[in-house]
Amino acid sequence: MGASERVAALRRARERQARIEAATTRTIKAQASLDRAVEAKALAIERYDERVADAEAMCAAEIAELARVCRSAEAAAEILGWPVRELRRVVKSERERSSQPPAGGSDVDS
Repeated sequence: MGASERVAALRRARERQARIEAATTRTIKAQASLDRAVEAKALAIERYDERVADAEAMCAAEIAELARVCRSAEAAAEILGWPVRELRRVVKSERERSSQPPAGGSDVDS
């Protein structure tokens, strides 16, 4: 192997090393981006679940209020087009939920 062949082989090795380093950098950035995206998705799902739970609670409270105003679960169920059994289940669960202390505790240390 002549001197020019060694120089050419060394140049190819350096070019290959540079390509490996560039690919490694891109891969690490892609992994970090994926990690951030997965975390953002988890947070978005959590916020969405909270919004759905809040909407469900508000709807149940309004259904219970409708039944109270109508003074009849049957009348409220007819208005909503629901089975009476389902409406009563929602009203009962709302009554139980509203009678529980708020999450996070209500103790305040001053």
